[in-house]
Amino acid sequence: MAQKNKTKIYFWIKLDENFFKNLAIKNLRKTVTGGDTLVIIYQQMLLSSLPNNGVIYYEGTLQDIAQEIALNLDEKLDDVRLAIDYFQKAGLLQIGDDGSAEMLQVPMLIGQETNWNKYKRDKKLENFQPTSNQLPTSSNQAPTEIEKEIELEIELEKEIEKDEKTETEELFSNYFSIFTNLSKKNLSRRAMALQVFITLSHEQKERSVIGANNYVEYYKSKNPGDNEAKFSINAYEFLSNMMFEEYQQKVKVKKETLGGLI
Repeated sequence: MAQKNKTKIYFWIKLDENFFKNLAIKNLRKTVTGGDTLVIIYQQMLLSSLPNNGVIYYEGTLQDIAQEIALNLDEKLDDVRLAIDYFQKAGLLQIGDDGSAEMLQVPMLIGQETNWNKYKRDKKLENFQPTSNQLPTSSNQAPTEIEKEIELEIELEKEIEKDEKTETEELFSNYFSIFTNLSKKNLSRRAMALQVFITLSHEQKERSVIGANNYVEYYKSKNPGDNEAKFSINAYEFLSNMMFEEYQQKVKVKKETLGGLI
């Protein structure tokens, strides 16, 4: 069986403009010696918890979660303990029964994208040119850098969405034609198959086309007399059950001989 390619996911935190206006943050910076350092530690903890939806798991390697966090972040243990204690009391952090730290704000702030989308975004950004130098402003003054950035981001998002939609349509067309050429019974499953297809990552969409080709070739070799492919998997089930992952390499059909299989 072919080895599955894993789609890498990139995470980020969407901090709002009021982050430093939060009373817990303001109080920490103004009343505690080294408060700014503790805020930075808190932000690092937020980031390190992203892959686990806001949880920093206690692995049990060291005495407690504070020691593990201090080692992972390269921060002083005393500072980490102060940060954990303060943000626990502020209701922004919780230590579970298993010793893990749960960053309570993260589920509301988290965002993510696949490595393919990140690649597309980076390449677009490298070559991107705005379609117009006339950026809307709320006054007669020249647009600010922030306004320019917002305008560029909006246009960039539109370009990326347009490209992704076109690629999805082409890949699905290729995928579905493979199954309809195998059996016309698949025609009735087009809408259902498309509904599943658009939820896949770009890499999965590409692998589904490869898997479909290999499956159809395997089925025809194994069932040469079944011209209508009566017993074949349909296009929808092949996607919904992620069967394409099992056919990333060609499957050889064992031939029968008088002595058995070869």
